[in-house]
Amino acid sequence: MIKEIAFTAYPAKDVAGLRKWYEDKLGLKFSGPYEEEGVEKYNESNVAGGYFSIMTHEWMQRDPGSASGIVFEVDDIDKAVADLRAKGVQAEDPYATPVCKISSFDDPEGNKVSLHQITVPH
Repeated sequence: MIKEIAFTAYPAKDVAGLRKWYEDKLGLKFSGPYEEEGVEKYNESNVAGGYFSIMTHEWMQRDPGSASGIVFEVDDIDKAVADLRAKGVQAEDPYATPVCKISSFDDPEGNKVSLHQITVPH
């Protein structure tokens, strides 16, 4: 029945502003906005074949800051966290699990974002 994950979306009051933050802080590249009456309502970034999207909270019927599911894979989590902190992002110290290291932080709308580094391939 399920073929693939089409996209994951985070709710935002200001899609354009949040998109810019993801571009500046995480280096994501977005494909181009869907706009209505000159206001960016949706945009998406292709990340290794999957799509991370930002969508107006009215469309999602979810409050900004209510998302928490995105976990981006990185090669070196300690370096990634240091880079984010240098850009003013308050990322938590990475912590180890039996198979990975993880760090989390909030985007400007209050949505939780996590970084992940595999330490034991599975």
